[in-house]
Amino acid sequence: MNSSNSHASASKVLIFLFSLTVTTFSAASLASDTPEDEGYSTKYKQFEAPEERVPKYFSMEKIVVNFRGEGKATFLAIDLKYMSYYPQIVETEMEYLRPILKNNIDRLLRNQTYSELNTPTGPDRLREELLKVARGILEQHQLFPNLLEDVYLERFVMQ
Repeated sequence: MNSSNSHASASKVLIFLFSLTVTTFSAASLASDTPEDEGYSTKYKQFEAPEERVPKYFSMEKIVVNFRGEGKATFLAIDLKYMSYYPQIVETEMEYLRPILKNNIDRLLRNQTYSELNTPTGPDRLREELLKVARGILEQHQLFPNLLEDVYLERFVMQ
């Protein structure tokens, strides 16, 4: 009888340890999917997670600057859209930051060269830089930068 009681107790302990391990593992895997792990902390303004992952866009159109065209072009014109799954970012926050975004984007574009942009990867490199500029501005204003997912060039003209 003593032996069966000790087996039952050992089984209960093993079941408890197994369930504790599974619970801990599940909580850890759920936690790794939260924005907190990506740096989304209380130092940033908090937003409710959207119910659906539907992309929302913030448009910046008709940006035209003189750039370093190296004798082949004088003007660089782009229209772009920033994308986020958080409507608050693109519908409200970025609208407040539009003048700062415009200033910093103009500065970035003026420093581009024709030979850098006129390559197969030139526009993609420019997209990465435009996203980096916008995310930097968001972070300066206590907005989590990675809530801004991507940027798309709708118009890209060197003339």
